[in-house]
Amino acid sequence: MVSEGRLAEVMSIPLMIYCLVVAGVYLLLTSAILQWIEKKLKLAEPLPPELREETGFGWFMTNYIMEFLFYVTIPTMAYGFLYVVLPLEGIRAGIAATLVAFTLGAVPFTMGITLRVKLPVPLVMFSLLSLLIKLGGALALIGYLYAL
Repeated sequence: MVSEGRLAEVMSIPLMIYCLVVAGVYLLLTSAILQWIEKKLKLAEPLPPELREETGFGWFMTNYIMEFLFYVTIPTMAYGFLYVVLPLEGIRAGIAATLVAFTLGAVPFTMGITLRVKLPVPLVMFSLLSLLIKLGGALALIGYLYAL
């Protein structure tokens, strides 16, 4: 078990909390705006009603908590441990991590699922763009805050 004094040598707890708050607020605002745009564009309308989830407050908060975990908490912890040895720093490190995660994670899965399930192309493209905006912004903010 690592004592609190030793943990402070590895990573800055106040900086990590600051990153969680700032990137979390960014994610919350971005998610709300993107959900509003998706509703206004009616991108899910072509889907049958039995396949659509009701997008109320409960759905939004559940989605936000999942995204906060994967887009903010895990990258903040990883960056806190690894920023000393990363070849890039600041916003460039965040954007590089975003492109790697997006290219190796979201895009292949989405393209694979669209070959099996007939999904509306505008919905798929908007979802990919939303993921890129959320993940890219959160990781760029985390990289920027660690570079200060």
